[in-house]
Amino acid sequence: MVAGATVVACLAAVVPFALSATPDAAAVPQAPDRTAPRPLDALPVPASPPARPNGFIGPGSPAGDSRIVDLRVGDEDRRYFLLPALGLAPGEQAALLVVLHQDVGSAREVAVGLGMDGLRRQGVALAYPAGVGGSWNAGSCCGVAQQRGVDDVGFVNAVLDDVGRYLPVDPDRRALLGYSGGGMLAYRLLCLPHPRLVAAVEVNGSLEAHCANGLQLPDLLAVHGEKDGSIGLTTSRFVSHLKTSPRSVQSTVWTVTGQAGCRPRHEETSNGIERWLYAGCRGGSTVEVQVVPDAGHGWADVGGAARASAFLLPRLTRP
Repeated sequence: MVAGATVVACLAAVVPFALSATPDAAAVPQAPDRTAPRPLDALPVPASPPARPNGFIGPGSPAGDSRIVDLRVGDEDRRYFLLPALGLAPGEQAALLVVLHQDVGSAREVAVGLGMDGLRRQGVALAYPAGVGGSWNAGSCCGVAQQRGVDDVGFVNAVLDDVGRYLPVDPDRRALLGYSGGGMLAYRLLCLPHPRLVAAVEVNGSLEAHCANGLQLPDLLAVHGEKDGSIGLTTSRFVSHLKTSPRSVQSTVWTVTGQAGCRPRHEETSNGIERWLYAGCRGGSTVEVQVVPDAGHGWADVGGAARASAFLLPRLTRP
């Protein structure tokens, strides 16, 4: 899918990495070379997680503190980029947002480019999983991850639980965000058994996998550009670089809300934004679709950061 943000500087110039070396080791870890950051898939694999992870990267850590975490899923070595919540009192639990990058994107890119970092000062830790070859296996799409049958469902579900090894996380305040190809994977995750989530956001994605009946969704926000050239509003469009025609927004939402037992759609328009509202979904959740006029596929084009943050904050922060 089309990248939603252009990175104008390397992430290492903004947030230095703290790798998973054990704090009790005799040797002091050397500072990373910030002039030549290495990709997530080129970093050395640590022998074990830190003995006292919260003392190494946790609540109250400096704004630049971060960690690249190695995770074994099946027979694959995977990685995610973890940024802690800031300003929490000792022992206070953070909320967690797992963010899935777009197709041909990267964890580094979205950590800088999506503009979600402000959530950290609201008590939300951010985790950015890295797709294989910049792609996700969303079912019938996309790229090398789909061609190889990579278990991205298992990987993201593992990340949702694994962050608790490094930070105190409230299991009742976890959420998922997916953009473009990441939105496709988000739908696949939601249609299968997954760790408990309080909310999910997808931006310019589509359902490209089977979605079984009996689905129980968290509160879900879907944001789409009216003039998106990749994900059509009412009809599918062939995307040449993906060699497929992703489902339309209408088809995706009809399938997901139907399987979740939601009540029929209610429509309204507010500040020029067309909203499709579904209440009474199984388990008491709601689904909201926002159609942004004159907007395309880009993250900034649809105001992804502002819309996602406004939806997530009341669900992830304590009253």
